[in-house]
Amino acid sequence: MHKDRGTKEAIEVAKKAGRTLRMAGYIDDKDYFENEVQPHIDSKQIIYEGNVSDERKRELLSNAYVLLHLINYDETFGLGLIEALASGTPTIAVNRGSMPELIIDGETGFLVNNVDQAVEAVSRMDSISRKRCREIAEERFSVDRMVEDYIKVYKTILKNHNRESERSWGYYNVLLNKTEYKVKVISVLPQGEISLQFHHHRSEHWFIVKGKGIVTKNGSKIRVLSGDSVDIPVNEVRHIENIGNDNLIFIEITQGDYLGEGDIVRLEDKYGRA
Repeated sequence: MHKDRGTKEAIEVAKKAGRTLRMAGYIDDKDYFENEVQPHIDSKQIIYEGNVSDERKRELLSNAYVLLHLINYDETFGLGLIEALASGTPTIAVNRGSMPELIIDGETGFLVNNVDQAVEAVSRMDSISRKRCREIAEERFSVDRMVEDYIKVYKTILKNHNRESERSWGYYNVLLNKTEYKVKVISVLPQGEISLQFHHHRSEHWFIVKGKGIVTKNGSKIRVLSGDSVDIPVNEVRHIENIGNDNLIFIEITQGDYLGEGDIVRLEDKYGRA
């Protein structure tokens, strides 16, 4: 019970429409309730049921002719509307905030701008299918729909951060991709290793960020830790393996006239790609 929730306006609509209004909820603004709401409560047409249980709330929503949601602020979401839709009950709401996103005007309820429009909308509620309200709640606001949308969001985030498909040895993120140079962050899993290979068209510079590994350069083995760096000239045979218990993470800067996968010549590979 708060002025932002439109309790006073709901009472006006009920009186003008000649309908019974049942209200339920916690009294958040005592002065507002005592001055604007309580004087109208007669327990016949205007009824206040107090702060009800979830079970009673379901009963009220399921048996309501319409939910009045006459808010006085830009609400970012309206869970009460979704609970009403799931109960097969349409809604009349003020056309502001997220309401146009939640209510399909004329199909799951009506969007209005004032009390008089709300009163007129009450007279048109018989045109709304309660079955359709329930169906739309399932289509748009079910747990399955939420999970599907979260997965889409995660995929978009991964795509926007240019994370490549995971490899057998780990994965990498492209930070910068230009015609003549590229910057990656490469993560090699514990016991993982990148194949013994060389390139005809590009040189590489590795800077170790985290972990420990062994770099092989033209047959020589170099132990690398965080803060170390290694330069790999064009045509030099190289290989790196993770010898620690955590991911081996390093930044790779490549330069050359061709940086594509076709420039990789694998001599030996743990994963059968040589």
